[in-house]
Amino acid sequence: MRPTLSIIFVYYNTPGEIVKSVQSIPRAADNIYYEIIIVDNASSKQISSIIIRNKNVKIIKNDQNYGYGKALNQGVKRASGKYILLVNSDTQFNKYAIKDMVDRLRKDNKIGVLGPLIVSEKGKMLQSISSMPLLPRALVIFSFLRKIWPTNIFHKIYHNENLDRTREQVVDVVGGVCILIKKSVFEKIDGFDERFFMYFEEADFCYRIKKLGYKIVFYPKAKIIHFEGRSIQDKKKIQKIFEQSRLHFFIKYHGLIFGVLGELTLRAISLRFLFLFGILALSLFLNIYRLSELMIFIGDQGWFYLSARDIITTGNIPLVGITTSHTWLHQGPLWTYALASILWLFRFNPISGAYFTAILGTISVWILYRLCKNLFSEKVGFISALLYSTSPLVIMNSRFAYHTSPIPLFTIFFLYSCYQWMKGKVYYFPLIIFELAILYNLELATVSLWILFLIILSYGVWKKTELIYKLKQKKIILLSILGFLLPMFTIIIYDTIHRFAQTIKFVSWIAYRLVLFPLSATDSTFFFGKLMEVNNFLMENLRILIVFPSNMIAGVISIGAFVWISKEILMNYKKKKESIAYLLVVLLVIFPLAGIFITLTPSSAYLPILFPGYILLLSLFINKFLNMSNFKLASYVAIAIIVALNLLYLFKNVYIDKEDMRYNGSYVKRLEITKRIIQDAKDDSYNLIGKGSGSQFESFTMNYEYLAWWLGKPPSKKKESLSFLIHEEDGKLWYVRKNVNK
Repeated sequence: MRPTLSIIFVYYNTPGEIVKSVQSIPRAADNIYYEIIIVDNASSKQISSIIIRNKNVKIIKNDQNYGYGKALNQGVKRASGKYILLVNSDTQFNKYAIKDMVDRLRKDNKIGVLGPLIVSEKGKMLQSISSMPLLPRALVIFSFLRKIWPTNIFHKIYHNENLDRTREQVVDVVGGVCILIKKSVFEKIDGFDERFFMYFEEADFCYRIKKLGYKIVFYPKAKIIHFEGRSIQDKKKIQKIFEQSRLHFFIKYHGLIFGVLGELTLRAISLRFLFLFGILALSLFLNIYRLSELMIFIGDQGWFYLSARDIITTGNIPLVGITTSHTWLHQGPLWTYALASILWLFRFNPISGAYFTAILGTISVWILYRLCKNLFSEKVGFISALLYSTSPLVIMNSRFAYHTSPIPLFTIFFLYSCYQWMKGKVYYFPLIIFELAILYNLELATVSLWILFLIILSYGVWKKTELIYKLKQKKIILLSILGFLLPMFTIIIYDTIHRFAQTIKFVSWIAYRLVLFPLSATDSTFFFGKLMEVNNFLMENLRILIVFPSNMIAGVISIGAFVWISKEILMNYKKKKESIAYLLVVLLVIFPLAGIFITLTPSSAYLPILFPGYILLLSLFINKFLNMSNFKLASYVAIAIIVALNLLYLFKNVYIDKEDMRYNGSYVKRLEITKRIIQDAKDDSYNLIGKGSGSQFESFTMNYEYLAWWLGKPPSKKKESLSFLIHEEDGKLWYVRKNVNK
């Protein structure tokens, strides 16, 4: 005998709920002959044996989760009944609910879809009817405006708030929790649009049925109980699915352009997006504010600018970068190549390099937010982004068109790639190699991250983890080699030509430093004097990285953060995700710090690698107190105070054109000096000679040389009778004209 009704469930991880739902059917259906079809959408929790033993139940098992609409279509194809009841597995039927719905549908051929009254397990009436979620009213009903203005007219119209829920009503849409329809009508519209994984499929379904001339009816005489959100509890995943379905719905009914614009607008006016946008806008403003006046432009920058210029004007491509403080060691050339592209685009304007690094600084804020959101939580992401975007030291680095400026960005990428690889995603390994090679190009001191990575790798080999065996795949090996060679290609050529002088000297220098550190301890006066010098340098810079009232407070908070996060690592070592993330943050701070102490060199070039790790460490520490109800208000106040102190320091010490500004004056002062020298030289050829601290280095006057070339009168490369002696002392700049008779 053919059943009158086919009841179709889509099952996903609700073993207890579907048993209760099936058990409630007999009294709800009364004497209606029915069949039950369950579509298992690749659930990780098996269907109860109680259901399996039921002879009236057919089970369709999918090998993957195809989504709600496609699963229902599968069920309907197997259905034999004249009427189709589509229902969620986390529901229960009241007595006669199914019988009443079928009887009503039999009596009126103009009804296309019938939806019952849906209540919560506590008896509260749930929202199960609505108008069509079309633009422009969707911009209000799906944005944060519905929370701050719940009584708005669009909200009321969409949710049919003026309708009497105790009486039968013709509506636009009934909820997909429970729908009764004739199979013939279902087949006329070819069922559900399978491009909707979940959400908005019922609105599309009802709209197409209504276009055929049928009525969509809300029928409160029939009542069911819905246990909301039992099948999917991952809020991030739900939000992503909802947004994807909404986008498809908008495109389907408003076209590609308006659909995409509508979805982008909705995402843009969410509170989260607006807050993040505000942080990014603040970051960009702080990075470029008065940049053309106060850009730092030191001699070493001039070396890069001249080299980048020569790439464009003469085709002379350097194989390595500028020398380090040890003139027999070179940095990599990647920054020179990047700068050459920027100068070519903007006609050699010196400011263009600083705008480029300023934008990179703002991108770093966004990437840090994304990193923290994935590793920890969105709250940690917002705290980190806010602190990073207002950090005076970070902003100074972002405004500094120098080879160290991109280091924080690639350090963040490195941290994320390590995390993903340690979680088992083997294809992140070549990315780690690529990022380490880029960091080596930017600053040799980033070798501390190579050591960190080698320790992680050695631990995997020692433990014989599955991840290490995966690295033996030919594809991973080839990609890793390619990831290393691409950034290192020119350095390898240089090394080959010079009998591997760079590599041998660099390795020797590291070994020398490692040996020298314990030997230095034999001279206690010298050793402890150097340690104190490095310690004071670090404390002063950490205090500027995140402005604290004093070095002591900065030190106490830093130690407190270290102690807490170390305890968290020990306590959560079984929770792989948390322990890996915490451990990487700690190591990202410890190894660069150890490198600075071992070399006993207080150099500002070693600091950018510390920025992301230290700010992350502090953000996690603050978040700990935010999660404690007794300290929540105090923690928000602390964040506000830190941001206020950061901004106060910035506008007091960085954006004010002082004589004692860092690095002996700003770009605009050096430009002024250069213009005066050109005017003073008139038509005569001239040389530039440096005087003062640092003038022993060849690059001392290179910034002035580039500016003079840009202004149209470069200094001579020959010995001339006219020279200008440029003095830089205690933040003051001046020059002296010197005539020499040939």
